[in-house]
Amino acid sequence: MIKVAAAIIEKEGKVLYCRRGPGGNCPALWEFPGGKIEEGETPFEAIIREISEELSAEIEPQEIFCEYSFSYPEKEIYFYFIRAKLLSEKIEPTFHSEIKWLSPFEAESLEFCPADISAAEKLKGAFSE
Repeated sequence: MIKVAAAIIEKEGKVLYCRRGPGGNCPALWEFPGGKIEEGETPFEAIIREISEELSAEIEPQEIFCEYSFSYPEKEIYFYFIRAKLLSEKIEPTFHSEIKWLSPFEAESLEFCPADISAAEKLKGAFSE
């Protein structure tokens, strides 16, 4: 089973949502940024590395917000969704075609990758409207 760490990056009551580029899995759909956990890495170490690679940004992981497995037709993935504080002033997406800072309620209009839907729904309960 593939293990993935995804970041729920928060700043001033908003959360960072990222739109995947063309090609690959879930093209043009929205997600929480992150990626595969490498051999020997913890989820926190993986998310720090992935956010540095994908967004040229530094974060401080806070806690695992939720975790679950999700089955795509071709593979099963175990996800760790990690709340994190943004430490960088700027974000430079290298992998995503678009980024948005939205409240979880504003993000309802986004079309998410199937694996991210449950975390996005749960996140609404953690924020007050």
